[in-house]
Amino acid sequence: MRLDILTAASVNGLITERPGAPSHDMEGLLGTPAEVLEHKRAIRRRYAAVLVGTGTVLADDPTLASHAAPGFAVVRITLDAAGRIPRHSRFFDGAARTLVGVSARTPRDYLDFLAQRGVEAVSAGEERIDLAAFLAALGERGISSIACEGGGLLNRSLLAAGLVERLHLLVLPLVLDAGSVNLFAGPGAPARLYLQGCERQGEYVWLEYAVGRAT
Repeated sequence: MRLDILTAASVNGLITERPGAPSHDMEGLLGTPAEVLEHKRAIRRRYAAVLVGTGTVLADDPTLASHAAPGFAVVRITLDAAGRIPRHSRFFDGAARTLVGVSARTPRDYLDFLAQRGVEAVSAGEERIDLAAFLAALGERGISSIACEGGGLLNRSLLAAGLVERLHLLVLPLVLDAGSVNLFAGPGAPARLYLQGCERQGEYVWLEYAVGRAT
């Protein structure tokens, strides 16, 4: 199983305009060119699945299917041990294979709902989801690679657990309020990054890093 982070952040490392705001709002704020968005979709298609955290689903209500293309099967994943995602969410629209990480404490009625919608509940952990066990369980279900699109808490948790191999970072030509959501939210040891690639698209810059061992 290979897991890489795919994200966009302002020059000062923030991924939303304000706490709780949808991340895609910045596309409208900046008028992000179509070729930049397509480049992101092309990176997504290098992976077997896309993963986002519960907070991202709650804030963005995404379908995670914008990268759909003929011959490419979209697979989307999130984690929701507490059953917080509303049942009318577009994540449960049946448009693509969908998997949700759960735990032994996940409410039974939520598990029943997932089953009714054809969503695959992947159990990994007792009180909370064990991320390493979750990725191993996804591998057993035939998912060989994942592009994680955060948010910040999930990004940090995966990084801290040593589960991230690469970081694809789109640097946005923008500075945001420092009180918004950081690309890696929460505490954690320093992690060494090694630059593997750099590509400019107008005012936007794509950076690709290999993730080294935390120091």
